[in-house]
Amino acid sequence: MKNRWLHAAATAACFAAAAAGAQTYKAEIRRTSFGVPHVKAADYGGLGYGVGYAFAQDNFCMMADEFVTVRGERSRFFGESGTTPYLRNNLVSDFYYTLVNADPAPLLAGLEKMSPELRAAFRGWAAGYNRYLREKGVANLPAPCTGAAWARPVDDADMMRLVRRYLLEASTNNFMEGMVAAKPPVAGSKAAPVLGPKSDAGIPGFDQDFWPDWRSGVGSNALALGSEATDNGRGLLLGNPHFPWSGTLRFYQFHATIPGELDVMGGSLSGFPLVNIGFNKDVAWSHTNDVAWHFTLYELKLDPANPTRYLYDGQYRDMTSKTVTVQVKAADGTLSPRSNTFWLTHFGPVTTSTAVPIPWTATNAYAIRETNGDNWRLGDQWRAINKAASTADIKAALQSIVGIPWVNTTATDRDGHAFYSDISTAPNVPREKQSLCTPSVTFAVVFSLKGPPVLDGSRSFCEWDEADDAPQAGLMPGARMPYLERRDFVQNSNDSYWLANPAVDAYRWDIPAVVGVVPDVQGMRTRLGILQAQARLAGADGLTGNKFSLATLQQVAFSNRSLSADLYMPDVVLLCQTAAASAVQAECGALSAWDRKYELTSRGAHLFREFFNAARNLPNVYKVPFNYLDPVNTPRGFAVTDATVAAALAGALKSAGDKIRAAGLPIDAPLGMVQFTLRGATPIPVHGGEENLGVYNKISTTLVPGAGYFVTTGSSYVQTVQFTDAGLTAQGFLTYSESTDPASPHFADQTMRFMNKQWIDFPFTEAQITADPALTTTTIQE
Repeated sequence: MKNRWLHAAATAACFAAAAAGAQTYKAEIRRTSFGVPHVKAADYGGLGYGVGYAFAQDNFCMMADEFVTVRGERSRFFGESGTTPYLRNNLVSDFYYTLVNADPAPLLAGLEKMSPELRAAFRGWAAGYNRYLREKGVANLPAPCTGAAWARPVDDADMMRLVRRYLLEASTNNFMEGMVAAKPPVAGSKAAPVLGPKSDAGIPGFDQDFWPDWRSGVGSNALALGSEATDNGRGLLLGNPHFPWSGTLRFYQFHATIPGELDVMGGSLSGFPLVNIGFNKDVAWSHTNDVAWHFTLYELKLDPANPTRYLYDGQYRDMTSKTVTVQVKAADGTLSPRSNTFWLTHFGPVTTSTAVPIPWTATNAYAIRETNGDNWRLGDQWRAINKAASTADIKAALQSIVGIPWVNTTATDRDGHAFYSDISTAPNVPREKQSLCTPSVTFAVVFSLKGPPVLDGSRSFCEWDEADDAPQAGLMPGARMPYLERRDFVQNSNDSYWLANPAVDAYRWDIPAVVGVVPDVQGMRTRLGILQAQARLAGADGLTGNKFSLATLQQVAFSNRSLSADLYMPDVVLLCQTAAASAVQAECGALSAWDRKYELTSRGAHLFREFFNAARNLPNVYKVPFNYLDPVNTPRGFAVTDATVAAALAGALKSAGDKIRAAGLPIDAPLGMVQFTLRGATPIPVHGGEENLGVYNKISTTLVPGAGYFVTTGSSYVQTVQFTDAGLTAQGFLTYSESTDPASPHFADQTMRFMNKQWIDFPFTEAQITADPALTTTTIQE
């Protein structure tokens, strides 16, 4: 009883402290079909207040759980052995976030670096979230946080902890296990192991093998069409980020209005008060995860007498150590302290990794330097995009603010301009400097395509260049980052800027390799996206005409065609006619009946998935290897006339069939019977396919024996926006629906529409909102 009283008292004290700020907030929240909130306020504080309150109504427990993570308190409430929503060990996560987030001073200083409008928006969001908690009461919260001690009010520092967590998503966050494991070697001992999923330490963690693509589970497609490509001569956009279906990397859909200042609709990551991907009356834009590096590693040359001293311009410098302590809950509920010591250099923290050869030895260690640790510009960057009246405005905002942390931007406007850029926070490391500062042949060759830049940490010459026109020391200026303006189309599906439009010879652009290796093998979705756009504009896709309409764009988005099937199934058919395939006739039969798509009715699609994921990595498997002069069409075909390759392919096909049967699934089942998401205990079939299958509608899954393929990431906030003479038409989906509360009517409603490809209208104008049959209105203030 005493503990409950203390928790209630602490909660009341937090609310009292928040109220002491005497800030006044007011917002109108109108909800339309599928629970989408349209928030209107007189200022940014009120806007954030309304967005935060609406979000909390839909996703409070998910968000409260994330605040536990970024405070470094998971072990305190959930124990050491649990994991975060993104499968990181609780204790490792707590050590890391305590290191980067425990001190509120730099976080609050970061908030002060934002514009007054953004400061007000974030503070308003916190006030709205706290209002929901205050009204609901901890005891009456939905599951799984009913009565939870960890469901607490948030403050300014908590909001900036969340912002920093997002900022570091493409860089330092991926090294947390290595940073925790990094310890000075003891004479005669082996290098310290990394706390990864296969670690000798036995602590499950997040797979650090993220080279060449640490974001293999996430991605995105974006296609912006200009006046020469559309049926009405105005802009048309497809945006489809492929993000997790659980946790705070889910998008939240809302409409934000400050009369005379801002009117924008779209989706944002949890806790963000403005729109990350969306549209206003003049522009529509989307983002795709980029391939630019947002950090570099520095190789340190260590003092032979002391592995915590490193050479720099002929002098040894001392590393500094920082010990953090967290509380860990035992099975009996008692708490005990656990500590970890991190080692820091002037570049940043020392790290190790199982993915690449960067151990801490007696001679060398490796430190990470980060571009986004102090990128408090991101909120103002998205405010500028939200307010843009043209793609030219978006370009100007990106180049001047350089606040995008790790994504490309693809946009179009009502006048039919199409725009692409990777103007993000990249280290200012010119090609010549990277060449002169790469410390060894191993890093020069092995990392040239598959790893981040590794620079010599013993010379000041190898520090990032500083430019007068960069907003932050060491960043590449926005004007030097790649962009493309067209009247036909631009696209990106997570490859570099190289083929944003294949008609442009971007190979000749003087862009440093840290922004993307050119030329390089392109992903299957990139190739499909280009081929689909080219075929549409050539009138060669079997549809009417040779321009894009809203309807044809939607057909392209969810055709569920597999480019991998198009390129390789003809050779699989030939393989199945040879003696090499004598043991896989059942598998051959299943694939021969497959329609080569990833529709719910497609039989045997999952068999091809398992087969191709193994086959594509076989030695000498391709009939036509990659040719940088023909990157959209190569590699292609299997070399089935080679007996060794044919035998290996047959073996891969047999292994694929065996894997599926061992999981208790038929190899020829319709996709809708084996691939699904759960809403509560209800399975909902999901169409689409994985990265390597070349399916534009990317859906990533994990195979659960006895059940099927459970969706983990994929198509999320999907928007198609067409500008017209009369205004705009926007349709799409939030594939996993607006709410994570199983009791909400909006827990699965959009998911069902996505399953059936029943596109949803996004009401944007006042007339559309007031005409919505599900309209409700609430006004909140304090």
